[in-house]
Amino acid sequence: MTDKEQIIQNELDNDGKTIHLYFNPEIGLYMAFGFSAFFVTHIVNVITAFSEELEMPVALMRKADVSELRRSTLRLVHDYHKYYRLEMKHEMGLDDYVRWATGTKWEK
Repeated sequence: MTDKEQIIQNELDNDGKTIHLYFNPEIGLYMAFGFSAFFVTHIVNVITAFSEELEMPVALMRKADVSELRRSTLRLVHDYHKYYRLEMKHEMGLDDYVRWATGTKWEK
């Protein structure tokens, strides 16, 4: 698992245009948390849940979904195959985030 503190800090610093993706080799899926998870749900089809460990929503996606996501973003900032930082073409409003996040918490 990627460093929890770094994931939390990345989402606290999220500017509304950035998607952070982390590869989990144990399950063979990429994960996005918090605001990043919210953003990816608007671009690709993902499975959403709530991470009790990190206390924020999580989106799970396959490598094919990540490829589609990469094509839909403006710029790939980091590419280490275990961590991607993508910048979206347009800033996404966070008005619906709280309602969406609450919904993921109750779906568990």
